[in-house]
Amino acid sequence: MKIIGLDVGKNYAVSCCLDEFPANIKQYFKQHRKEFKKLPTNKIGVAKLLAYRPDGIVLEPTGHWYSHFWYKVATEHNIDVYWMGHTDLDKQRGSYGFVNKRDDEDALCLAASYFDNRFIDARGNQRFINYYNDNLIGLLRETFLEKEQLAKLRTSLITQLRQRLSYEFPELAHKTLDISSFRNFTPVIGWLGGIDSDKRYDNFYAESVALSLNIEISDYTRSHARTLVDLEKRITAHYAKLKTLVEYSCFDPYNKVFNRFGFGIDNRALLLFHIYPLNKFLIDARPWIEYEESKGKMQERDRSLRKFQGFLGMSYKIKQSGDKTKRSFSGSSMVRAHLYAWAVCQIAPSKHGYRVNTKIGRTLTDRYIEMREVQKVKGKDALMRILFKATRMLFYELVNTIP
Repeated sequence: MKIIGLDVGKNYAVSCCLDEFPANIKQYFKQHRKEFKKLPTNKIGVAKLLAYRPDGIVLEPTGHWYSHFWYKVATEHNIDVYWMGHTDLDKQRGSYGFVNKRDDEDALCLAASYFDNRFIDARGNQRFINYYNDNLIGLLRETFLEKEQLAKLRTSLITQLRQRLSYEFPELAHKTLDISSFRNFTPVIGWLGGIDSDKRYDNFYAESVALSLNIEISDYTRSHARTLVDLEKRITAHYAKLKTLVEYSCFDPYNKVFNRFGFGIDNRALLLFHIYPLNKFLIDARPWIEYEESKGKMQERDRSLRKFQGFLGMSYKIKQSGDKTKRSFSGSSMVRAHLYAWAVCQIAPSKHGYRVNTKIGRTLTDRYIEMREVQKVKGKDALMRILFKATRMLFYELVNTIP
């Protein structure tokens, strides 16, 4: 077997080809590092990769678009692809005695891990990520990530626009700027850019203190507004596309469960391309349960649930030294951030009562209220505990719903 470890960068990848685990990996690196090839993301780089005649490549899912290029090269040429998580690579690098994080060292560690008989899970399987890449999930992932990029650009441009308006139209500077589902852009921004006329905003501007000071809205600000309108239309189009993708019939059982949690399009799309298909977390279509001794008695451990929560950013690493124990989150920070926003907006109660008026929604809200009012748990800590409970409930709801 010829296996290439591929450390992917912005415009290139560093490759290391192995056919077995080196007898002395540190010595191998010193003797052969000059043989590691730098592959540019062009025809020359692709030709260099194929010249290895590899059976497989090992890489991290780094910056989706960067790694996706090499994934596409491999699949087009029937080369197997193995994905290794960032945390696993970091641990492998340390276990081989590499202190620094360098491209060529990472390439070697990626390739070596394929042959490392220690790189296995509790069932003896290689510990590579099941990074699902069918066409529908790939399109869902790419559409979502594109929407996220556009949303970040909008946030930045809105901030710049508010700064200008603080001088040119201060009464508008701190108003809420929401995209209209009817127009597909923010109406007042369309008015600023001269794209949309509206008497309300004409009258509002006529009363501005800026006019009494002979300050006018600049061409720069109006041009900025036109750019924002174009950006907002693209965001709206991406949401429409996401909605269509999420509603594919193969996702019907998942959406049935998502309805019970009050998830919106963002979270549905994000969850689907991380957890679909659910059977990647199961053994023979059922959760993998183990028992281990803890505190003098046998405790049940649901390994499938832990893996599921890890994919959603709701797992943690434990570092213990003497009588001190530190915990830190691991897994997808993007999923964790979106779920946290969902908990704030949907689970924390409003003055009108439950926001998600389903059995699950009420259960989670009641639990949050109990933690805050009875147990006096701080807001952020209470929400994080809710997320652990919610993701656990989500897993078992999916297991019991999906055939």
